[in-house]
Amino acid sequence: MRFAVATLALLFAFSVPAPARAARIEPLLAQMRSAAGPIWSAHIDAVVDITDGEIVTRAHIEASGDRLALHRCLDDLCLGRYYHGAAADDLTLNGTPIDAPHVTSSEPALLLALSHAFLRPAFRGGLSLLPSARGSRASIEVRSPGIAPFTIRVRRNGLIASAKIGSTTYDFFDYRHVATMRLPARIVRDGEPYLSFRHLRILETPFAEPRPLSLAFAAAPIVLPWRPRARTPVVDCSIDGRPLRCLIDSGNSGLSMTLALAERLHLQPIGTFEVQGIGRYVTEVVSAPPLHLGAATLPTASYVVLPDLEGTRYDVVLGTDFLAAARVVVDGPKRKVIIEPSSPISAARGIPLRFLSMVPTIPVMLATTHSRLLIDTGDESTIDLGAGFFHRHPSLFRITQRRSVRGVGGSSVERLGRISGVAFGSLHLPNLEIGATEHLHSVGDGHIGSGLMANFIVTFDYAHDRIEFARP
Repeated sequence: MRFAVATLALLFAFSVPAPARAARIEPLLAQMRSAAGPIWSAHIDAVVDITDGEIVTRAHIEASGDRLALHRCLDDLCLGRYYHGAAADDLTLNGTPIDAPHVTSSEPALLLALSHAFLRPAFRGGLSLLPSARGSRASIEVRSPGIAPFTIRVRRNGLIASAKIGSTTYDFFDYRHVATMRLPARIVRDGEPYLSFRHLRILETPFAEPRPLSLAFAAAPIVLPWRPRARTPVVDCSIDGRPLRCLIDSGNSGLSMTLALAERLHLQPIGTFEVQGIGRYVTEVVSAPPLHLGAATLPTASYVVLPDLEGTRYDVVLGTDFLAAARVVVDGPKRKVIIEPSSPISAARGIPLRFLSMVPTIPVMLATTHSRLLIDTGDESTIDLGAGFFHRHPSLFRITQRRSVRGVGGSSVERLGRISGVAFGSLHLPNLEIGATEHLHSVGDGHIGSGLMANFIVTFDYAHDRIEFARP
C-alpha cells in the first residue's frame, strides 16, 4: 500500500503543468535566498585545503558570483586558474590570464553551486523543481549555457545539502555565519574529504578580474634592434639603471632571469617554481623592480631564477607575461622588435593560437603528418620535435647529422635532416631542415624556432589569441 501511495504521488508530481511547477519553485528559491543571503553578489576571500586522494594542497581563493580566482600551492609551488562563467584561464606567476586548454564543464558547475549564483534574480539559465517522494528533500535541476547540468538538494531550512554533477555528489556541511551570509565550511566529494575552508571573509572592495601586467609606454611604437650576432631576438633593457640583455622568448610561460643577475640585484626568494625543457628542476622565484625596454616600462614583477642561463648572451627572459602586455612584432629579416600597445579591436588576420601550459601553439602539417608545435622565439632551431613525437613518427625525415645542444634543464643530442614540406596557416615551405631532440619535454609535439621565424615578420597578438607570419 505504501508503495502504491508513493507511486501515485510521483505520478501526480510529473503531471503538474509547467506553469504550476514554476509557481511552486518560487517560494523555495525565496527561502534559499533568505537562508544563505546574497552570496552571489559578495566578494569572498578564502583560504582552503583541497584534498585529492592522499595529497592536500593549500589554495587562496577570491570569488564573486561565477567568477573565481584560485592560486593553489604544493610545497610552495603555486599555480593559478581563473574561472568566469563557463570558461577558465590559467594564471601565470604574475596573474596574467591565458586561455586554459582543458576545462571540464563540471568545474564551473561546482562554482555555480558554491556561489549560489543560480539564485540571483538575473540568472540566465533554467531552474526546474524536480518531483520528489513525500518526506524527501526538495531538489532543483540547474541548467546554464556551456555548464554541465546539475541537481541541488535543499535542506528544510533552505540551505544547500548537496550538488550532484554528473555521477559525482558534493555534500555541503558546517555552515557558518560570515557577515550577513551563511557559507559551507566543508565540502565532501562522494563521501571523501574534498574542500575545507580554513579562512572565510567578505571583502568590501570590488572583485578585480585578473589582468595582464600593465606595460607603460612613454612613446609608441618602440623599435628595438637585435643585439649584434644574436641568433634570437635579444634586445637592450635595464633594471635599476643596470644595462641588461633581454631575450623575447615566446616559449617561456612568464618572466625569468639569471642567478647572477638575481644576486647582483640582491633579490630574495619569494617562492619556488618547476622548470622543464630538456630536463626539469625546481628553482626559486624573486620579485624584481621595474624593467625598461626603450620607452616602455614593465612594472615590478615575479621572475623565475634560471641557474642554467649562465654563459648565455642574455640576462632576462621575457615570455608570456610580457607578450600578453603588448602587441609585439619580431622582424627577423630586419633584426628588430617592435612593441606597441594592444589594440582593443579584434583583428581577423593570422593564425589562431591555442595555449598549452601558457605558451602558444599552432597546428602544423609535417609532410603528411598532423602536429601541434610551440612557437618558440628562444629556440635557435628551425623546427625541433620532441622526443616522444619523433619516436612515434620516425620516418618523418632521414637523419643526416647529429649535434650536441643545450637547453633549460641540461644538454642533449639533436638529430637533423630535411623534410619534404611543412605547412601552417597560408604558408607552404618545401625541403626544410628539421630536427628532433632527445629528452626534450616539449609543449605540444615540438617547437618552431627562430631559425624559421628569422625569415618572416612575426606578429604576436595575445590579446586576440592570434599570430601572423608575413613575408618581408
